Amino acid sequence: MGIRISVRQYLKPLLAVVAFLLVVLYAISGRNAVFYLLPGLATDLHQHHDTSMVSQLEELERRSRHLNTSCFNNDLLNATTREKKAEVFFHSKVFNVAYCKVPKAGSTFWTIFFAVLDNGVEFGKKLLGENRGTIHKGQYTFFSSFKYVKSKKYPTILPARDPYSRLFSAFIDKIYLLVRFNYNYAILSIQNKSVCPTDVSFQDFLPWIVNETKEGKTLDRHWAPIYSICGSCEVNAQYVVKQETFAIDIDIVLQKLNVSSAKHNYIMQTLEGTRIQSSLPGIVAAIFDHSSGSNVRRCMPWVEVTRKIWRSFQIQGYIREDRRYPQGTFDSIGDNLTPSLVSDLILAEIFKFSMSSEERQIQRENALRRAYEGVRKDVVDAIKDVYALDFSLYGYSNLPPHER
Repeated sequence: MGIRISVRQYLKPLLAVVAFLLVVLYAISGRNAVFYLLPGLATDLHQHHDTSMVSQLEELERRSRHLNTSCFNNDLLNATTREKKAEVFFHSKVFNVAYCKVPKAGSTFWTIFFAVLDNGVEFGKKLLGENRGTIHKGQYTFFSSFKYVKSKKYPTILPARDPYSRLFSAFIDKIYLLVRFNYNYAILSIQNKSVCPTDVSFQDFLPWIVNETKEGKTLDRHWAPIYSICGSCEVNAQYVVKQETFAIDIDIVLQKLNVSSAKHNYIMQTLEGTRIQSSLPGIVAAIFDHSSGSNVRRCMPWVEVTRKIWRSFQIQGYIREDRRYPQGTFDSIGDNLTPSLVSDLILAEIFKFSMSSEERQIQRENALRRAYEGVRKDVVDAIKDVYALDFSLYGYSNLPPHER
């Protein structure tokens, strides 16, 4: 009897320890090991996972129906104005799916996505380490055109992003970081090229876009409305993939396409937290490349370029907001700065003071709200008009971020 009591006494704590070890095993080795040991738990988790996937699949189908219904109800099928110079479509010959390339809506990732689909994982790995400019300038077997994709009625992936967020991202990436330096002159209406237009604000950028639209000018595809790039109402929109639910949307698309596990796993891994370690050097190299022109170098020394890079990664939620730019470190290096050295310093900061995905999201959202708080109401109202079809077709609220 004493032995039985002793066993009962320690059985519950023992089971708790075993359960804890299994959780650790799950975290380290992946869910398959735990599923093998605990088939009942596997069933429950699979059911939860399946429920979530089914729900998201229904959401993707709802988006497609909404877009098609909006096109029909608003008689937009032929009214959609598409910028011919801006069109870039991909078409996977292996999986028979097309995609409209939209800057500032994951276009770098989508290029790698289609490279993996048609050319394999190793080709995708090689691309991931390249400079972003190199990736986008590459010639690929999956290049296609709007006319061809429309005529063949290929199932098409249309990327989407909240217009407010996309505009702010385009400003940071192209204007604030001086990547499209000539636009800075235009935005500030500076004719004298000896003047340095390095202080363009977001409050300068948005009214300029509104004025360009009023004058009937073609907007740069990095901030042109998505409908004007893709002809959203004219293609067979099978999947509307939103930046806000990017990872789970991609997972659904891969499963619908019946992609092999090797390709599926690699593509999803590029969306994990470790992706910044692979992609950041290429991003920094691209900024340095654009900043090496004589006009930019005359207006801004390398140290100031790195300050802007540092700030941009704070806005994107990679470097903590309270981490000050290490002026002394960069000053000591001076003109010996290289893209790889800057990348190493920033990555060291990111990993030393790491942030959770929730913290990164909050920091990004706060930066977006602050940006729009400084924009005049009449400008915001004009932006609503310019991007009205993107708000409508893709199901986004036109309330500015700071009013939500």
